[in-house]
Amino acid sequence: MSKELFAAIEQHDASRVKALLVEGANPNEPQPEPPGLRPLQVAIYELADGGGLDVLLALIEHGADVNAWDVEQDKTPLLVAACENELAAVEALVKVGANPNVRSSEGDTPLRACAEVGNLGIASLLLGAGATQTINDWGGLSGYTALGHAADRLDLPMIKLLLDAGADPRAPDEDGRPAHYRLPPRAESDSQTWDAAFELLGGAKDRIPL
Repeated sequence: MSKELFAAIEQHDASRVKALLVEGANPNEPQPEPPGLRPLQVAIYELADGGGLDVLLALIEHGADVNAWDVEQDKTPLLVAACENELAAVEALVKVGANPNVRSSEGDTPLRACAEVGNLGIASLLLGAGATQTINDWGGLSGYTALGHAADRLDLPMIKLLLDAGADPRAPDEDGRPAHYRLPPRAESDSQTWDAAFELLGGAKDRIPL
């Protein structure tokens, strides 16, 4: 029945998904082949291709574990939703207890994933769900903090959101640098925006030329 469930999810057949779950299909059984995703993760990926949120909600209703890792221990459903910029999925998952502080096998967190691309809506949801516990952590391929990502993008709204939520602008990244070191060159940026970001991040206190 597992193959039928995955097929129905990939065909965006919500009625069939619900029927299979009622008949006893396991909403947590992973794919037999790599990467070994679970039904909930596949349903989230399918949202970008026209899949419906009702499939996701049906899986949750029938016992899908919102904190289950894939077989390779790489991502939870919330990590998938955050990395795929699926706001509605993130909202549905955090409402039922998805952990916003998980780390992928590469060290990414949901909050850093959305800070890296500037998704303010998802960042707000995650912070409201408790992502403040790891707000100052660094990780991922860049080794940046969430503030470091926002600084790198010169993303004032994200910088302000993170600071208002308690992010420490002095928190070091993998290289031991605070967030203002990740600002792009001022000469290549809008000077007013750059100056505002530099001030918000406390860079002026250091008197260190960048």
